[in-house]
Amino acid sequence: MNSILDWATGQAARELGINPALASLVYKSYWKFVRETIASLDLENMSEEDFSKVATNFNIPYIGKLYTGYDKIEKYRRKIKYLENHVKVKGNKAHV
Repeated sequence: MNSILDWATGQAARELGINPALASLVYKSYWKFVRETIASLDLENMSEEDFSKVATNFNIPYIGKLYTGYDKIEKYRRKIKYLENHVKVKGNKAHV
């Protein structure tokens, strides 16, 4: 096995009595759903009020809750604006 993911899905497959490839597909489809759900949100143009209505979060068994707050999104918006205004990219290198 190549990674912790392979080990974990193999362990789950043994415990559940299913094919390891099937266990891997189930695990990957779960994270694909989370990624697509988050990507479908228009966070760039969302106000705080709209964000509080959406309140998308994911409760991941044995790991915890995956969520963010509006203040964290605003922090990253400011950071992106700063970088867009102050960093010039030449080739593969950034110059401040």
